[in-house]
Amino acid sequence: MDKAQDQKYCDICGEDFTGVFYGKGSKYKILQCPNCDLLWSDPLTTKDFQDTIDSDYWAEDVYLKEESSQKDRFRKQIDKILRLDKNFKDKKILDIGSGLGFFLDVCEEYDLTAEGCDINQNAVKYCNKDKVRSRVGVIDSYYEDNSFDVIFAFNLIEHLPHPKEFLLNCKRILKSEGLLIIETPTQNSLFHKFARFGDKITGYKLNYYGVNTNGHIYKFTDKTFKTLKNFGFEIILNEKINSPIKEILGKTAYLSSFNRIIMRISIPILWFLASLFGLQNRAFVIFKIKKNVQ
Repeated sequence: MDKAQDQKYCDICGEDFTGVFYGKGSKYKILQCPNCDLLWSDPLTTKDFQDTIDSDYWAEDVYLKEESSQKDRFRKQIDKILRLDKNFKDKKILDIGSGLGFFLDVCEEYDLTAEGCDINQNAVKYCNKDKVRSRVGVIDSYYEDNSFDVIFAFNLIEHLPHPKEFLLNCKRILKSEGLLIIETPTQNSLFHKFARFGDKITGYKLNYYGVNTNGHIYKFTDKTFKTLKNFGFEIILNEKINSPIKEILGKTAYLSSFNRIIMRISIPILWFLASLFGLQNRAFVIFKIKKNVQ
């Protein structure tokens, strides 16, 4: 990729819905869809995007330190799905963006049939250190139509320049009535409301939305998820969960000194209040695929 990808319209709703100004970063704007409220960075990516993909696995040290809490969270999520689908253990699972393999580890604990893929070679190498479970790649023609019962995509869709293309590919390789399970940052959170307030009162100089070119390109809302019904994605569960607080605090090491101080003071308070009022920072959503909807 040798140039920036500018995008003025919503990737989900289409060219009829031009984004309106929401905020800004140092070299990009944040736009919002007037129809589904999706946020995105403009430009989506720069010529450095491929270098970002090929680099060391970002925040690997943080994830490795928090391996136990990550796996505990995955166990809770699988337990939820098992309560919804008693035949879940018979399903064939694809973990897209499998990273260091923590979710695949938990799948093995539950005796689930699962494989993964990731675009970062270092992550795949770590994931496969004991045996091959993941491949370097994306969801593309490598996977046949109607070949999986369940797709998990944790911490992924917000990074993709074109999430609609990704969703339609998931629909293609999932069997009818298959499940797509995602986890992603949400605007329907206390963290985001706090960020919005701070940005507005400073004249759009305090960008803590977690949306940025080449990184978290998108930020979804419940309204966006409901829009996906038009493409055959029926919501059967949508709940808010918090990222492990140690993981969030660990990632502040990558911020500037000023931002790190602000975040380390505010995060524990917001994390507690968000848990109390059901306004956690991430959405955990299960979609059922309807193949008869084009």
